[in-house]
Amino acid sequence: MTGARNVRPLVGITAWRRRLDTYYGPERLHTLATYYPEAVSAAGMTPLIVPNGQDPAEAGPLMTRLDGLVLSGGDDVDPETYGATQESSRGMDPQVDRFEIALVEAARTQGKPVLAICRGLQVLNVALGGTLQQEVTAGGTPHELIEKGMDPEEVNARRHTVRFEEASLMAEIYGGIEAKVNTLHHQGIGEVAEDLIVEGRTEDGQVEAARCRGDWWAVGVQWHPERMDGEHRNIFHAFRDAIGAS
Repeated sequence: MTGARNVRPLVGITAWRRRLDTYYGPERLHTLATYYPEAVSAAGMTPLIVPNGQDPAEAGPLMTRLDGLVLSGGDDVDPETYGATQESSRGMDPQVDRFEIALVEAARTQGKPVLAICRGLQVLNVALGGTLQQEVTAGGTPHELIEKGMDPEEVNARRHTVRFEEASLMAEIYGGIEAKVNTLHHQGIGEVAEDLIVEGRTEDGQVEAARCRGDWWAVGVQWHPERMDGEHRNIFHAFRDAIGAS
């Protein structure tokens, strides 16, 4: 007689819907960097890539089948979603915004943990009633300009310091009150949603980490921990622990 099978949590990861050239000409494809599923799998979970831009009505039924959700990075959130006018946003896809916001709402209703990365943090903030800054990069700041055509490795190698609040969840995850993180975004958090608690900022005050108030485990970071090693992978293990406790 064998023991019970150890079932790994099933975690949905939102894909990035974008237009790419193929043999059929320009086509809209669902894409996702391999770093995401690899990090999820290494932390003891089974990744499931979720095609984006579906009917928001499908978000609830989908979340019932998942144990947790990772909101991945991607293009900018449509400013109309948070009541602003277009200034410097680019690559918007309102259908994707609506679906991801519906996923956040469904996850909250069902008490399913959410890990929101880069754009994911921005979506989490907007879904809970916050706003965004459409451009946060500038020379001589923690968020240096990211220009079209720059070498990807040069961009990925950039680091800036995030300082965590004392006794915060992020300080616990990282084992200290500071972390060096990558800078791969040009938008950021504007007005923080009432239901979010800021857990980390850069030296110029830009919000880089936040979590939801209350019992629902929803944590967002503006950097890309899946692209870094060491203590940065702790956040995936914390996410895994939250699923086990939910």
